[in-house]
Amino acid sequence: MSGLIDLLEFATKLSEFSDRLQQPREAKRKRIAEYLLQIENCLNKSIEELKNNQIPRRQWAELKTYAEKLEPTIGKEIGSEATKELYLLLMFTSRNLPTETDIQSIETAAGTFKALAHTITTKQREEDPLRRKFITYAPYAVAVLAGILVKDSFEKLQLSKFSSERFTKKSSSLKNSSADADQFPSISWEMHTFLSSSVRKTILFTAPEQVCDRVREMTQGRFNITLERTGETEEILKKVSSGDIQCGYSGIYYSTEKYRALFFGCAIPFGLTPQEQTAWLNYKRDPKDELTFMQSIYKEKLDLNVIPFPAGSTGGQMGGWFKSKIISLDDLKGEIIRIPGLGAEVWKALGMIPHSQLGTISVDEAIRRLRDGRFFAVEWTSPYDDLQLGLDKAAKFYYYPGWWEPSTTFDVQVNIDAWKKLPSNYQEIFKLACHETYTSLLAEYDQKNSAALEEISQKGIELLQFSDDLIKAAKEQTKELLDLYSRENGVFKEVYEEWRNFRERIRAWSDLTKIE
Repeated sequence: MSGLIDLLEFATKLSEFSDRLQQPREAKRKRIAEYLLQIENCLNKSIEELKNNQIPRRQWAELKTYAEKLEPTIGKEIGSEATKELYLLLMFTSRNLPTETDIQSIETAAGTFKALAHTITTKQREEDPLRRKFITYAPYAVAVLAGILVKDSFEKLQLSKFSSERFTKKSSSLKNSSADADQFPSISWEMHTFLSSSVRKTILFTAPEQVCDRVREMTQGRFNITLERTGETEEILKKVSSGDIQCGYSGIYYSTEKYRALFFGCAIPFGLTPQEQTAWLNYKRDPKDELTFMQSIYKEKLDLNVIPFPAGSTGGQMGGWFKSKIISLDDLKGEIIRIPGLGAEVWKALGMIPHSQLGTISVDEAIRRLRDGRFFAVEWTSPYDDLQLGLDKAAKFYYYPGWWEPSTTFDVQVNIDAWKKLPSNYQEIFKLACHETYTSLLAEYDQKNSAALEEISQKGIELLQFSDDLIKAAKEQTKELLDLYSRENGVFKEVYEEWRNFRERIRAWSDLTKIE
């Protein structure tokens, strides 16, 4: 996770100012050392949480406080330019929640802060062995951390996007403080999302707020996005395109046939894995293209004045909660299922009634209907979210896998005119905020779902796999639907063919590197 590299870079850059930090009077040096030890303590508590299979949200959020304290604590000693750069580094860190695999890296960072605090309080000379040891140790720690983090192609993708070289380019815009007002103007946007308070306990609920917070923090409060939890997905898309609002956070669950091609930016039944989906969303026909392939579809093919940025992923999903076991396909005939998207069309072809045919029905209402038997099945995402919504109290048969949404993606859709008016550094910050939300959400889902799955096994819930007959029938219906939509719509056909060719290429690679 790039935030941890930022953390080590923060410590390393501070070490470069160790001589200056030793110059103040003893009382001031003690305050500086106490500040560094507070960060060390915060990291150690984070390690404890991770070892207990918990995500240290509260502790990691404290890093924002330490970023705010940076200027009054050491700003005079290191100067305004360095203070701003270090502020951004610590803010970057605070928005990348760590996982259990990061424990060793955090321990390395904590040790670095402790060593620097000791160096400052003892006010040792340049030739002192302990001080030489620290100065040597800090850059080494960065190299160690980078080595730990580059573990697979997915993480390499993150590092390429969040490299320190790119950060240096962004932070260099702060060097001339007199130009701050021009480079960081005050801008206010409005974002709408379909994620209402009815799903406030889920992981996904936090995603749009993460984007807004991240943008505000990286611009030091100058770019503010007000979040409104109102509207349905297609309504939000149209408001963004018309310019009624600057942006919206949505899943691509549209009912209008014109927008079916956009489902390839969200989820296709029996489609891509989460890692393959990440590659697809970054795919360009020509590497020199300004937009990704899916971004280009909105304006060029559908005349939508919108540019989308992936900003959330649930990863693989479950197949949902059913009132009784599925013995045969005949058991599905005429039964109601709560499910959106193209998956709903496949279940409909198998004989079920998607909830959308009954009008607008919220998730909590669907769960009530499942509990009293009016609905036969309800799907949301995966174990953690499903338990938070209380689905385990409404039905006892939990099916897998969620073949209709193998790698669901959520977007921030931005009005193109509003986007073009942003300064280039704000555009980069916005893209970074979306991408970090995408990766952090995916990591959080994977970690929390694994823990929730253990909890489910202790509740007397039957975990059942869809039968081979059902999977076979669903695959056949999916292919028929995709072929039908291709015949009916030229844009859908173009996107489908590009997606299918991409899947064949990347699946050959995925299969080659898969370890059973």
